[in-house]
Amino acid sequence: MIALAALFAVAGPAVLAGCGSTGSQVAAQSPAATAAALPASPSTVPSPAASSSPPLDRPTKKHPLRIYFGGDSLAGMPAIMLQQLTAKNRLAKVHADYVESSRLTYDDPVDWPSRVKQQLSAGRTDVGVFMIGANDTGMPMIVMGDSVMYPKKKWLEEYERRARRLATIMLRGGVERVYWVGMPIMPSAGESRKMRAVNELFERVAASSPDVVYVDSYDLLAKKSGDFEPSLRSGDGVHYTNEGARVVAEAVWKAIRKDWGGR
Repeated sequence: MIALAALFAVAGPAVLAGCGSTGSQVAAQSPAATAAALPASPSTVPSPAASSSPPLDRPTKKHPLRIYFGGDSLAGMPAIMLQQLTAKNRLAKVHADYVESSRLTYDDPVDWPSRVKQQLSAGRTDVGVFMIGANDTGMPMIVMGDSVMYPKKKWLEEYERRARRLATIMLRGGVERVYWVGMPIMPSAGESRKMRAVNELFERVAASSPDVVYVDSYDLLAKKSGDFEPSLRSGDGVHYTNEGARVVAEAVWKAIRKDWGGR
């Protein structure tokens, strides 16, 4: 996979299911994959509070915004780029916590609900950012004892439920706002359709709470015509060039600034 810690190295092999190795920028942190069992149905998932959402406090250099940015390897370069963007104005401190080849469909190489709880318990976090999904549509999920595959209805419902649960964990872990970043366009039409499908689920999760904001990356990384834009992606067509990662990071930062009335 990509040596993401070395930001200016061009990205490596694809992260799509079955094509990646595992790893994380956060060395020697491997929480046990023993999270509590997921609720049996979407209706049983506790949702974030649906009350009106106050604006974020305007950060200062003395009191910067503390940002947790988690997800699979497609979250890695944008998280590191966001670190660099905010280091210039010192208005935020970004903790990048990506795990290569990770997914919501299965708790190997990492159980994200357990990991996020652990990460947020380490100290105050104001904002949570999450980006995941490229590894998921080729993977089965166990739903009420049955193994189901994308694009079965049960798979889609369970995947949305797991995304909503993760957003809820972040909000209950103390973050004021969750910014869920959608998946980008892919080189093939078939993979792009899958990414649009999971993005629709992420958008529904965001629509269910004023404290969850959906951030698009699909259209941002596409041509004006809606076609795939190779200049923003690495040789594998999946990961980003530095410029592609910057586009995603700037979109996240813009969404966060908007929530404190910044420009």
